[in-house]
Amino acid sequence: MLTLLLTYLLQVIKRQHQFILLLLVQLADIFDHSRLPKADKPIFKRFNQFQVDDKLPLLAADIGPEPLNFEQLLDEHIIKTGRELKPIRRRADAVIRFQDQTCPRCSAPSDYLYANNGKGNQLKCKVCAFRFQNGDAKKSKEVVLRCPYCNNRLGLHHHRSNFDVLYCGNDQCPYRLDQIAHFSATELKQFAAQPSSFKVRYTFRNFKFELKGLAPESPLQTKVDLSKIQASPEVLGLVLTYHINYGLSARRTAALMYDVHGVKLSHQTIHNYEQAVATIIRPFWANYPYQLSNQLVGDETYVKVKGKWNYIFYFYDAKRKLILADYITPQRTTESAVIAINQVLQKMTVVPDNLQFVVDANPIYQVAQIYFAQHGINFKIKQVVGLTNKDPITTEYRFLKQTIERLNRSFKGNYRASTGFGSPTGSASYTALYSAAYNFLRPHEALDYQVPVSLPELQDKPRMYDKWLALIDLAQKQLPTAQPA
Repeated sequence: MLTLLLTYLLQVIKRQHQFILLLLVQLADIFDHSRLPKADKPIFKRFNQFQVDDKLPLLAADIGPEPLNFEQLLDEHIIKTGRELKPIRRRADAVIRFQDQTCPRCSAPSDYLYANNGKGNQLKCKVCAFRFQNGDAKKSKEVVLRCPYCNNRLGLHHHRSNFDVLYCGNDQCPYRLDQIAHFSATELKQFAAQPSSFKVRYTFRNFKFELKGLAPESPLQTKVDLSKIQASPEVLGLVLTYHINYGLSARRTAALMYDVHGVKLSHQTIHNYEQAVATIIRPFWANYPYQLSNQLVGDETYVKVKGKWNYIFYFYDAKRKLILADYITPQRTTESAVIAINQVLQKMTVVPDNLQFVVDANPIYQVAQIYFAQHGINFKIKQVVGLTNKDPITTEYRFLKQTIERLNRSFKGNYRASTGFGSPTGSASYTALYSAAYNFLRPHEALDYQVPVSLPELQDKPRMYDKWLALIDLAQKQLPTAQPA
């Protein structure tokens, strides 16, 4: 009986195996005759990575075509053809909307102007064949960008939401010829096959956002009035000490306040207090007249906001241990770098001539440098490339890059207990309070355990929660008072 059962099971397994093989054969046949795209082996294809050119474009006036004289052209026409070039004959019912218009190139009157494309408002001169828009003045000038190597006018290559990519279209531009001259034989073959894979032309990003719109303001408009909270000032100081200085999450801070101090608060109340204080502290931190050194370094680090990765653009005075910028954004773009650098510049009464920033190899900082140069603000960028010292600049400035890496680790160590932020407002509030505590409240080992900025109003306060309350009081006094109605 047992033998018959084993034999039966073996036959079932064998038939299942055959059935599976049949299905695999049919699937392979379907796939071979399918019109769906087939997966090929990965092919390495060189692409043109974003690079920044060192030279700024030339700003020049666009004077248009070479000016001519229509009377001289009429005389030349008689000499050449033996006939007079007569004015345009129009229909009796024709409506002329450009009686006072003259040709911007040769000054021919409206009698020699065609309505070239009807409602398109374009005119054409019969004397010099110049096309232009109705309303153009003879002496109108436009400032244009030109290539710094060949003086050729830059053309539009790509249009983006915040900037235009301009390029030099001159094939004989010295920049282009020099780039091609440095190609190896292999690269020349690749360039002939795929010229767009190589950057050989001078390019420039012309940004459109306004510098005046980048001023760091209070990141929040909280609904909580700090003067009307039910907790005592001591409770507020303790909440900030546990939540900001010691990096406890809002829930753990609430639990600690109840277990140790007998004060019952919800974690949302902790967040409300945080946002209310940040609204007051942020302007004080942003506008304080810091004494800065020449060791300024910038970097980006990651934080989670609503479950997605965002970036904090930090700028840091490595010598005086000061946080100068802490801009949080969901995008790592040139505009973000410009905003962060602008936070630093607003802390300076005068931009020094020898100002420089040490950053990583991200090209957005070079583009930001060009953007500020267009607005008359000049500084140098020193880029620390990679994890090893392969060039003199990286070797010289590596130690500064390491200081801001320690700042990144310090911040992450504080906020890690929260496992991220639930909103952009929460992330901006916490970061603002952390930066203020780092500059005004946190002793630093490299400064002989002194705070980076010693405020006289805080020196006689022995406890941290008292220091927080004194800092809030000082920041409130610096806020502009409301004008009476």
